[in-house]
Amino acid sequence: MIDARTGRPLTTDRPEAVERYLLAVDRILGSEAGAAEALDQALALDGNFALALAARHMLAKDSNAADADLFKERALLAARAALPWERAHISALFGLLEDPYTNLAATEAYIAANPSDLLVISQLCGYLIFYGGARKLARVLNIMESVDPSLRDDWAWLARLGFAASEAGDQDRGRALVERALRQRPQAPYVIHSYAHVLHDQGEPGESLELLGAWLNEHRSSAEGGAMYGHVQWHLALAEWQLGLTEQAWQRYERYCAPEATRCGPVLTLADCGGFLLREYLRTGTTRPISAAVSALSERFNAMLSHPFIALHLAGIQASAGDIAALEQSKAAITAREPSDQTRLSLRLVDAVSQFARGQYAEAADTLSQISADQRVGVGGSRVERILIDLLETRAVELAA
Repeated sequence: MIDARTGRPLTTDRPEAVERYLLAVDRILGSEAGAAEALDQALALDGNFALALAARHMLAKDSNAADADLFKERALLAARAALPWERAHISALFGLLEDPYTNLAATEAYIAANPSDLLVISQLCGYLIFYGGARKLARVLNIMESVDPSLRDDWAWLARLGFAASEAGDQDRGRALVERALRQRPQAPYVIHSYAHVLHDQGEPGESLELLGAWLNEHRSSAEGGAMYGHVQWHLALAEWQLGLTEQAWQRYERYCAPEATRCGPVLTLADCGGFLLREYLRTGTTRPISAAVSALSERFNAMLSHPFIALHLAGIQASAGDIAALEQSKAAITAREPSDQTRLSLRLVDAVSQFARGQYAEAADTLSQISADQRVGVGGSRVERILIDLLETRAVELAA
């Protein structure tokens, strides 16, 4: 049997197992529910299917499941009898999962030799979006542009290239690409999520409200079990919030997106929580106590404050609660780390949020004015985060006047 995207043979004599594996890969790339179940079905047919075991390890590790290491051990054992390209795929995928920073060069070399392996390409670009630094926009776009020509009409590639093009500044191209992907795979949360980002980049909350509302009405039953469902709801809540539908936005956020409710991974949950709470605090100036779930989420990331993305969202949560003491503790924790460009940027962000929370608006505006455009890209995440920093700066300037 042949892998549909790479065009290479797979080491299994069970065609049904291959069908289940390829279905699972589509569901992974689409952030759709049922990927793990499809892989389990493939493995029930062929327990030594190396690529299925590797993908199952990835999902188990992502969900912090107890059997993640067992799937890894089984994949490595099965890989001994697999084809060389399958072993290379597993090595690249596991390298990204275990230590992406150390394995960046090796992963890029693997992709150059295997430009149709969209599963590894998507994992690499997902990492770079958060941790790729100031040059990540061009880097991710270049990686997506370098894929094998056979993928040029592949919905999963189109959605990712559209996202990357919009992030890099070409929203019109990004939108056209994502619309092509949506026509091919209308049920995929990843595709509609990419579309939501493009509309946010274009400053079109009204269109986002209409698009996401219609999509959720049509695909809710198949989407709500997936890890991306809460984040799609968050984009709709953000559009509502931008349009002044504040109570509606809050109800949606609390029902689908808050740490108590979402099935998103921890980093995305932190971004959705911190981003929403900080936006509302900037608009109203009203603080509100945080829930036990938000407190637990914050504690989970306290050791990662030296990363600007984490620092921005944790500080947003702390400011929204009026917790000046927590902001001071965050500043102290960052200061205690070994100085670097990253820790200095984290400290500047927390400083600015802390100054704003203290009512020192002119100082906050001045602190933020010292963060360059490249540094704002280096914070990590998407244009959503860069716009959040812009909102903080604009509001500080307004209140300082």
